[in-house]
This record gives sequence, C-alpha cells and structure tokens, in this order.
Amino acid sequence: MSVQAKKINFLMAVLFAVIFLLLLAPASAFAVEGPAVMITNYVVEPEVLMPGDTGTITVTIQNMGKLSTETETKTMTTMYTSATKTTATISAEIENIRLSSRSRDIEWFRGGSQRSEYYNVGALGPGESIAISLPIKATTYAQDGTYLPEVCIEVENGENVRFPVPVKVDSSVVEILEKDIPSEISLSESKEIEIVVANNRPNLVSGVNVRMKLKSDGLEFTPEQIFIGDLGAYEKKEINFTFTPIAAGNKEFSFEVSYKNGINSHQNEFKSSILVRSIADVKLILVNAPESVLKGEIAKIDFDVANGKAKDIKAVSVMPEIEGLRILPSEYFIGDMEVGDVFSASFDVYTSSLHIGDTEIPFKLVFRDVDTDRRYETTGYLVHIEVKEPHKSELPNLALFVALVIIFIPVAVFVWVRVKRK
Repeated sequence: MSVQAKKINFLMAVLFAVIFLLLLAPASAFAVEGPAVMITNYVVEPEVLMPGDTGTITVTIQNMGKLSTETETKTMTTMYTSATKTTATISAEIENIRLSSRSRDIEWFRGGSQRSEYYNVGALGPGESIAISLPIKATTYAQDGTYLPEVCIEVENGENVRFPVPVKVDSSVVEILEKDIPSEISLSESKEIEIVVANNRPNLVSGVNVRMKLKSDGLEFTPEQIFIGDLGAYEKKEINFTFTPIAAGNKEFSFEVSYKNGINSHQNEFKSSILVRSIADVKLILVNAPESVLKGEIAKIDFDVANGKAKDIKAVSVMPEIEGLRILPSEYFIGDMEVGDVFSASFDVYTSSLHIGDTEIPFKLVFRDVDTDRRYETTGYLVHIEVKEPHKSELPNLALFVALVIIFIPVAVFVWVRVKRK
C-alpha cells in the first residue's frame, strides 16, 4: 500500500471516530437517572411510650435530586468539537408508605379502620420534601425496651427506601409518695400533710393533676385538688394539703394523680389512713347515771363538759344519739366556753319504751371553733342502764276490799233501819 493510501485510510478512521463521538454526545446529554429519595429526619411522639399507648412516627421525606447544566469543551488533534451536557432529575412518584416490624409489640395503629399504609402519596420534585405521620401503638403486653420498626417507602420510578426508627417503651409511672402524714391527729385540730408527686419516667409528662379521690365521713381536705402541669423526666414535686377531722375514729383517704403521656391519659392512686382521737380536747365526762331502773321509771343522767383546748370554743351542746326514746331535753345547749371551763348537762330518760335488759344510750358533744366557725363532733359517752321488770303490787286486791266495804256499809245501814222500823 502506497503512502498516499495509508494517509487516506488514517483520515477515514479519524472521520469515523469523530462521527461516533458526535453521535454519542447527544445520547449522553439526555441520559436521565432515577430520583433518589431519603428520610432526612424523624420524630417519635410521645418520646417514650407506655404499654397500651398510641403515638406517631413523623418522618421527613426528601427528593435529593437537583437540576444541573454542565458544558464540556473537547479539543482534538485535527478539529474542534463543542458539546453541552444537561442532566435533569425528574420528580419522585411515591407509591405507598407503610410500617414494617418484626415484633408485634409496636404496630401500625388502625384506629377503627383497616388501613395499614398510605397509598398514592404523590410526587416530590427535585429538592422537595414532605412530612408524613404514621400512627403507631404499643400493645398492652409490650415489654420495656427499644424496638426498630421500619418505615418502608415504595418509589414507582426510583429505588425503594427502608428506614428503621427506634421506638422506646417504658412501663414506669407517675406516683404519689408519702412524705409527712401523721399517724394520728387530735380531733378539731387542723394539720398540714405533705406528699411527693414523682415522675419515674425517662420522658416528660403533661397535665399532671392531684385530687382527693376518696375520704371517710368526718374528714375535710383543702384544697380539693392541685394542678401541677408538666413534670420532666425523673422530676419530683412536693405539694401540701390541709387535713381537718370533724369526727373521731380511724379515717381512710386516697389521692389520685392523673397525667398524660403524649395523648394518652393515665392515673395512679395513693391510699392511706389516720387515727383521729381526742387529745387534750373538749371532753364529755359522765358524772351520774343509775345502774338499773324499773321499766317506766325516769332515769336521770348527769354530765360535765370540760374545755381542755388551748383556745375558747362556742355553740357547745350535748345531745343523745338514739331514736325512738324519749329523753328530755333533746339537746342541752351550753353556749360559749373559755379555756378551762367546766359546765354541767343533765337529761331525763323515760324508760317506758325500753326493753327489759341492758340498754346503751349514746351521747355526743358538738361545738364550733371561734376562729373558723367550723363545726366539730366528738363521740362522748355510752351510758349503760339495766331495765328491770316492776314489782307486783297488792294494791289491786286492797282496792277491791275497800270498794266492797264501802258498798257493804250503806247496804247494812239500810237493812238495819228497815228492820228497826218493823
């Protein structure tokens, strides 16, 4: 082959190479890659679930593609070629979003419907993002720990996404603890008691409220409830109630703390008791009462009322606590009593309606505080009286004899006069 022929062949080869590159350039310029979708952020609410709680996983989904234009300049040995390359990222078509979990302790919360995923969510343009909330529920038997349910995103024109989200479950509760509650208290004495509300959970709870749930008769608490609001993780709060008994005896009471973990309401109860008795107080003292009476007789009962308090009292009265029995007076009113005063109170008990045998007649003492006008009662005294049958009397036979004598004398006088006239 001549030198001239070799040059022609070389030029032809270069020409074919240039044509190939020119044909390849447009194909490269319009090559399109599928959209890249990612989860860029997530939030679990509440931060830590309790067994049985419902909540949400909110994820931020973003199309990471961006529209860009690039210009390339290529210089070859024998000729100059200029080409423009444009790469365009198209919108991401999200087909569905669902939750996948290996454990049934954390599930998609259906909320009365059969839905377990979101369909046809829509398209995300390049750089665009969307926040989607997935409802979740921790089963009532869920164990404490961290679970990793996966958020699954199916992209019609791109790669699917599986993103594990840590969800914590903790069964710790908010509880009421005793700090300063006396075992006993004097009747008519007000006393402040102190309790502690403790959030044992690793997350904040809201709407914390403490109220009196149950109390025995003869107890008063102020205030009836105390609103605390938010309690942070492992935070404690001390609160006070004023306790005022108005009747003696062993008194039971309970407080209830209610709170919210996210949107979930929870309650917990605290129970306690206190003995109420008279200590250096107003006292009812029995002075005199018969051991036994005949049925139908009047039994006289005498009391002394002593003010052993360190302050004056008012509206003092003594009254029987029995129905169906005639007792006079029905209430013995004393009135005001200063410190150390002693007054008497007497009652007449009519025994005609009582049964034969032993009888208990209860009396109580009532008074008011001079400062607060609060009314108090004390269980005063049980009076024991034996009711006996009355003795059989000879009076009916004697009365009959006298009546016969009275009738006989006029008759005898009348007969004697008639006989004498004859």
